[in-house]
Amino acid sequence: MVTISKFSYENPRYANLLKRKSSIPEEVEKTVKEVLENVKLHGDDEVHAYMKKFDNVDIKEIGLFVSTEEFENAKEKVSEEFKEAVKNACDNLFRFHKKQLPIGFSETYEDGAVLERKYTPINSVAVTVPGNMASLVSTLYMNLIPAIVAGVPNIYILTKPRIDGTIDEHLLYVADYLNVKNYYKLSGSQGLAAVAYGTETVKKVDVITGPGNNFTQMAKKLLFGEVKIDFIAGPSEIAIIADEDANPTFIAADMMSQAEHGTGFEASTTFCLSKEHAIKIKNEIIRLCEENNLVNATKTSFENYGDIFIVDSIQEAIDAVNEIAPEHAELLLDDYEAVLTKVTNAGAVFVGEYSTEPVGDYFCGTNHILPTCGTAKFSSGMSVQEFMRGYSVIKYPESALKNNAEYIITLAESEGMKAHALAVKVRQ
Repeated sequence: MVTISKFSYENPRYANLLKRKSSIPEEVEKTVKEVLENVKLHGDDEVHAYMKKFDNVDIKEIGLFVSTEEFENAKEKVSEEFKEAVKNACDNLFRFHKKQLPIGFSETYEDGAVLERKYTPINSVAVTVPGNMASLVSTLYMNLIPAIVAGVPNIYILTKPRIDGTIDEHLLYVADYLNVKNYYKLSGSQGLAAVAYGTETVKKVDVITGPGNNFTQMAKKLLFGEVKIDFIAGPSEIAIIADEDANPTFIAADMMSQAEHGTGFEASTTFCLSKEHAIKIKNEIIRLCEENNLVNATKTSFENYGDIFIVDSIQEAIDAVNEIAPEHAELLLDDYEAVLTKVTNAGAVFVGEYSTEPVGDYFCGTNHILPTCGTAKFSSGMSVQEFMRGYSVIKYPESALKNNAEYIITLAESEGMKAHALAVKVRQ
């Protein structure tokens, strides 16, 4: 279960936490490389063969696309409560993400030059979402809504179908609700290869986003450059900074919310100010796990990366969290505003005891697709700009060129770029 220890940078538990990475076995890379190459060379035939081999699904028999009838059936099967929850969550995401749309600008200089910055949506996106083990409906709308807000005209979804060829009705309902009807019954590295390279029946896309197992993540890594990817998703993590007034039950439940993902690599970490408080938190974790049948779901993750560190000050906790750069940070503090400006490395920061991490995972409007394993030091979470590209427009009149020609020529020649300099000289 969770380990309690005095914090220091030399503490082996903390050092182990910093070394934690999402590792993919070498044999996975070898397999994925082979799949990508075969799909690139042979298209649909290899995609169908790999779907049979890995997923026991015959695409020729079940069909490549989700049908209109399947979408209609999904609307009948899901509950009214689910429909209402989806509507409200999506409303919140649309409201927040519309604020992220970049605004172009134009700048006119004294010499007559006009420089502009413009933004345009990427043409096509494929979103991969697992569906056979758990229907990750929140992940689907977290990927789709930024792309829709950006104005991407061609959006495709990939999900592993069940053995009978069906896809979870909750996923189909979300796709239908957001009017994304291009839904492939594809998965794994073979599915990503199909959308990255294009086949006889699968459209080539410009961007691939979404989670998946090691084979999916390795495919994204190897396909980067052929397409844009969001990032390589690592295991979930949370780091909580708590003062003495923070509710041990709330802290325990929030630590459990990450540990239950179940790979064994999830990290649930709390920094508190006393051993007494740490013991209360641990006891609550034990109680809640036992009472809610979550012992098995959380045990391995808690043993590997479940820690309650006792710190001498809140500032020490802040410094430690910034070094971890967690996917999620929570501030369960009376004076959280003073701390908020100091937490600079985190995918998302949840402030106050009722801002529990699941409100961001599902509902409030922010995006739950976030950097993990320390990459929050230099990466941002999913946003509308993931699905847009910016470019500059240069309008340089004759007067401006002649005014600045000597500067440009000098700079070009300093680099030995004679043709660059010549392109300006011939216009003088």
